[in-house]
Amino acid sequence: MPRALMLALCVVQLLFILTSAFAQEINREYPLKALFLYNFGTYMEWPNDAFPDDQAPFIIGVLGATPLNGPLQEIAAAKKMGQRKIVIVPVESPEKIAACQILFISEVVPVPQQRRVIEALKGRPILIVGETPSFALDGGCVNFFVDNNKIRFEINLAATRQQQLKVSSKLLSIAKVVDTTAGTSKR
Repeated sequence: MPRALMLALCVVQLLFILTSAFAQEINREYPLKALFLYNFGTYMEWPNDAFPDDQAPFIIGVLGATPLNGPLQEIAAAKKMGQRKIVIVPVESPEKIAACQILFISEVVPVPQQRRVIEALKGRPILIVGETPSFALDGGCVNFFVDNNKIRFEINLAATRQQQLKVSSKLLSIAKVVDTTAGTSKR
């Protein structure tokens, strides 16, 4: 076998291995984020008027294209939030954000648009979650980030209070807490 052909086959094989490893990383990342979103719902307290009635579902809105939809749908099919059914609602545009308890904003949404959404939802009992650097410093409630190949999250306490939400001390104990007044985060 000629050397050039052998080298080309090795390169193709290496690319296949790297692509598979990347796909596995994505496959692990979004199911974990979906599970975190579910757990955020169990470790946050919403005001009574966050739901129209006792039968209303717990709604998770998703703004922007993301591999998170599938894992979230699986959780919604298998679990409840307290006694409430979980419903996942794709949001096509910021103007069409329905009443939801959690809004996840994908990293594909441009940062200026993310900031406009955060501003438009101020004071509403919605946990606004993102995955973009500085999302929490920009006023988002919770932001996912990767640290040492692990999915972590930071919480902006001022933003959660502004959204009328109470964060469990258990959740805070594993989060990186963002101080927007100083522009820093602590852990």
